[in-house]
Amino acid sequence: MSRPAAAQAQTPGFETTTRLFARSLGWTPQSLLEAFRPAAPEDLPALVAFRARRGWNDEAYLRWRYGLDSAAGNGYGQMWLLRRESSVIAVIGMEKQPVHYRGAVHDGQLLMDVQLEPAAEGAGGGVWLNQAMFRHAAITLAVGANAHSLGLVRRLFSPLPSRSYYVLPLDTGAMLRQRGVPGLLASIAGPLAGSAWRLRTGLLGPRGSGDIEVRPIARFSDALLEPLYAGLAADEASIAPPADQLNWRLLDNPRAPYRLLAALRDQRCVGYLAMRRLVDGNGVTGMHIIDWKTVAEHADAILARLLRQAVAAARQERCARLFTTVLDRRAGPMLGRMGFLRGRPSEHLLTGVRSDLPLPQTGMPGSWRITDLSFDNDGSY
Repeated sequence: MSRPAAAQAQTPGFETTTRLFARSLGWTPQSLLEAFRPAAPEDLPALVAFRARRGWNDEAYLRWRYGLDSAAGNGYGQMWLLRRESSVIAVIGMEKQPVHYRGAVHDGQLLMDVQLEPAAEGAGGGVWLNQAMFRHAAITLAVGANAHSLGLVRRLFSPLPSRSYYVLPLDTGAMLRQRGVPGLLASIAGPLAGSAWRLRTGLLGPRGSGDIEVRPIARFSDALLEPLYAGLAADEASIAPPADQLNWRLLDNPRAPYRLLAALRDQRCVGYLAMRRLVDGNGVTGMHIIDWKTVAEHADAILARLLRQAVAAARQERCARLFTTVLDRRAGPMLGRMGFLRGRPSEHLLTGVRSDLPLPQTGMPGSWRITDLSFDNDGSY
């Protein structure tokens, strides 16, 4: 799979951007390539100071995300940097993203946390950083973008269908008040709307698979995940990390530890769901589902069982909403039947891929399955 011809024509190749970017820094192309390296523990003070220019105070995050407590790293994330003496010029982060497709597992990576000095950014540093990282994995994903990176993602990556935001209102009165509905009207309309949503979910939600038990688990193991990964839909490209990486990503994050639910049939895992409680900037409490997976057989019924347990947990903690973001051709209709509302499309939910492997074509909606696990969600919202 290659980039569209229009994007190829607009973006110079890596050799050209290396020469141009090196010239802007006063380096030779060879010295630029040699200076680009993974960050080490001794770089941490300079990285913290560099990121503080954007108002970030996140030393604990950097230590966790990029393994900067150890020269060996953590095996899952790396921060690459350009540094001239005491000054950091540019950084880009990478997290491994194993891609399961048609029984094979391909090495993938997610790029994030790009930051450059203004002069380096103006000299094409953003393009060069991405192109330099393309060499380190067979598949590179771009999941989400801000106002500064939208153009870059569109130039360098083949487009996948955008992810969709889904929300299940649990305290409809609170959501109406947040949107400016007068308090008295919201207090009357909220319970009525909430009852209607619960009735709809009960009538239209998937049934069956009564032999499935859903229960909390403390951590993942590869033995637990093995039957689940073996039963994933073969025609979808799914991000499916090993147990140690999932435990690191979901349980060890200093900003956002998640809780885990597993769906078991005859003591074999056929699905899981990860979620956490949070309070948004308006003071509204919600439950965020960052990731889920199910085997292909009876997928709707398994996910429905997991979601009902998540709804019960969210209600118990008085959350106003349950929400998630996903690219998944099967999940959308089922979430609608469960009472979830689909949010408005947003250009910031774009998704792109860069690879020459025989993966699903970008023009085929639903050939990929990507959740917020592959978004740079470090717990800052």
